[in-house]
Amino acid sequence: MSRVAIITGAAKGLGYACAERLARDGTSLMLIDVDQASLAAAAAQLGSAGAVVCTALADIRSQDACRGAVAAAVERFGRLDVLVNSAGVYPRRPVLEITAEDWRFVFEVNVLGTYFMMVEAIAAMRTSGHGHIVNVSSIDGFKAHPANAHYAATKAAVISLTRSLALEVAPLGILVNSVAPGPMATEAAKLTDWYEPMVAALPTRQPIEPSEIANLVAYLSHPDNISIAGENIVVSGAGVIV
Repeated sequence: MSRVAIITGAAKGLGYACAERLARDGTSLMLIDVDQASLAAAAAQLGSAGAVVCTALADIRSQDACRGAVAAAVERFGRLDVLVNSAGVYPRRPVLEITAEDWRFVFEVNVLGTYFMMVEAIAAMRTSGHGHIVNVSSIDGFKAHPANAHYAATKAAVISLTRSLALEVAPLGILVNSVAPGPMATEAAKLTDWYEPMVAALPTRQPIEPSEIANLVAYLSHPDNISIAGENIVVSGAGVIV
């Protein structure tokens, strides 16, 4: 029986790259997103390439929505082996312009949504005694950049959350890790005013390709990984060395 993975933020960008990569290993996929049209297009494209795919239109800020999506995946495939938390928002704004609502929104998506998905996935995985969870953080979680205080705080929280839950659920056979990319060459990032300067500042002078992160996610979530847990792996083109 093939492994089963849930991927949030799967309609585009890194989430889609992770789905595509895991599908190449024969993993059955549950794709989650809030963009219905893009989600349908992603599922169709993966399906046409031979992947076994189902979708859930879900806002991960709601724990009920997360619970329903996990339950739907287990009902469809009979198990859950992998969760990739790729969904996130990146609203850059100077500190004096960040509103309380901005803070709530970015925390609800990036932190609470990640946490809710982890909780529901752990509940499903513990019955089988195994599982892999990979959260997407960012170098912004520990390297300061201007005009993104609220985003950076959420990514630092994701790193801490990863470490805390990794300790708690490793005895259940569930390994939790995070990856922290530098500037990635997604279509959305390429349209911003910060993308080219950040890439130019990297020692490698190369953007981080989503496929690179997807390959790392594929290894961290593979059955061959039996010992890597509680880690935050940086992929930054030597822009950050920790």
